[in-house]
Amino acid sequence: MPTLKRTASTSLDGPDTKKPVKNGTGTAAPATGIAEDTPYQQLLMALESHKAGSRPIDQLGDKKAVVVYWMRMRDLRLSDNRALASASDTARSLNAHLVVLHIFSPGDYRAHDRSARRIDFVLRNLVDLRQRLSTLHVPLYTLTIEKRKTIPERVVELLTSWDSTHIFGNIEHEIDELRRDIHLIELCEKHMIQVDLLHDTCVVEPGRVLTKENKPYSIFSPWQKNWANIINQDLSSHIDAAPDCKPNDPSATDDSRLANLFEVEIPASIPGFELAEEDRKNMESYWKAGEAAAQEMLEHFMTSPLDSKEPKQATLQMGSTKLSNNGKADTPTIVDQYSTLRNRPDLPGTSCLSAYLAAGVISPRACLRASLEVKEKGKKSKKLQVDRRELGVGMWQSELGWREFYQHVLAAWPRVSMGKSFNEKYEKMVWEWDETKFEAWKAGQTGYPFIDACMRQLKEMGYMHNRGRMCVAMFLTKDLMMDWRTGEQWFMVNLVDGDLGSNNGGWQWSASTGVDAQPYFRIFAPLAQSEKSDPNGDFIRQYVPELKSLSGKAIHDPYHVLPPDKFKKLGYPKPIVDHAVVRKRALARYKNPGCTSDE
Repeated sequence: MPTLKRTASTSLDGPDTKKPVKNGTGTAAPATGIAEDTPYQQLLMALESHKAGSRPIDQLGDKKAVVVYWMRMRDLRLSDNRALASASDTARSLNAHLVVLHIFSPGDYRAHDRSARRIDFVLRNLVDLRQRLSTLHVPLYTLTIEKRKTIPERVVELLTSWDSTHIFGNIEHEIDELRRDIHLIELCEKHMIQVDLLHDTCVVEPGRVLTKENKPYSIFSPWQKNWANIINQDLSSHIDAAPDCKPNDPSATDDSRLANLFEVEIPASIPGFELAEEDRKNMESYWKAGEAAAQEMLEHFMTSPLDSKEPKQATLQMGSTKLSNNGKADTPTIVDQYSTLRNRPDLPGTSCLSAYLAAGVISPRACLRASLEVKEKGKKSKKLQVDRRELGVGMWQSELGWREFYQHVLAAWPRVSMGKSFNEKYEKMVWEWDETKFEAWKAGQTGYPFIDACMRQLKEMGYMHNRGRMCVAMFLTKDLMMDWRTGEQWFMVNLVDGDLGSNNGGWQWSASTGVDAQPYFRIFAPLAQSEKSDPNGDFIRQYVPELKSLSGKAIHDPYHVLPPDKFKKLGYPKPIVDHAVVRKRALARYKNPGCTSDE
């Protein structure tokens, strides 16, 4: 079995921040329902303590100051960005200049299995952001820091060289990032620099959606009900957009400390994470950069009808195809049909916003605001309707909830960031390792057409339909009986929308090792999933051209349906396992973790 890199490590040490602090009005107050020994809680306590000891703004000196917003990999937008809005407002109140900082960290990319596709998407969005910020006289300064442990020190060096009084950022929930920010606070305190880190990734921050026992939820349904109730009780404060970034005074371009920052170009690639030319062109075609592209896709999903005559194309058109409803107000839109379409990869029935949400090119608040514009019988809803899953918009809101739920899990149970099963009894699981079969799975050569189509979609697009993700993950963990971590890592190094919370949560759900996971005895049958998810075989024909001449039962199960001579001519592999046989092995292994019995 291959040696697996952990998706997150514990190598960055932060200060001891377990001392109790008074509850106050800090940027991010401690979350009462999360244990004090979690890095997330430690960061909140450090922020609270730092806020209590910070100097009032009017005591920061007369020198024209600089306020810095540290843009990370998951908040690449100017609109509805809480940390950027706060940094901009603070700069305006201090008559200071605003600087936007982004750090390229190859060490973090390697440690966290960041894909070259994900990094390419970040770079292309930064190019768009730099151009837009320049019209506001705001520099976007980027630099590469090879040694990730030194990032806090290097950031403080920059802040002091710019005479910065404040640094703002949005909170990230992964272990390394949390500990990095704790260390940043400690260093900034020594240099009299104020740190403000805000909740932006989630509509409701981790630690607020709690059980009656004041504990975090590990089951999605009650979590979702509570989450939606919290939002609905104060809709405005949760989903209203943050103010826009305000322009700097034009004199910022002449400031000797900042002038050179405007000259720094966004690199075309990061060494060690370059894309092959064909892949680069594919990513540019499939995943256009910029907030405008994300907004266009959202509007397409919300307002355009489904053209059911066309199978889902490889590019999904990414919102660029304008489907008109011909003025018919009663024509169902894509979101209207989401409840029935979301499990059909052969049809363009999803928003395809995952890459934009993962990179923060669009905010989850913007998605919820748009969902509340959807009318039912001519009327808009004034609240989330996650309990009405028969409604397309209610189901979509629920799916946005899953994304947020997994962020809450990261914060509450950091072990899932470290390659650990949430359900610890499955750490004893005896996994198989067969490199030939694993390579067949990766290449989409398993002999199961739907599984292979999904894996080839990943290879081509850096994306896979959510139904496909569940099916291929269950095939790897239940049919091939291989460690879910091998699949989790393969996804991360190939996905353009790779996100630790969602990817880990999805893999552990399919492997039956995670929070609110699929029961181990419910094992997807590849053939049944194929016939249900791609009934006409259009999705298979798209990605498995060897089978494009087939139809009916044959396209779903060519090895068993076709005569041997006809199957051989296809040039397609026979199934690498017999599902009925390996299903029994999986049931035996999961029933008694640690056993090696196959019966």
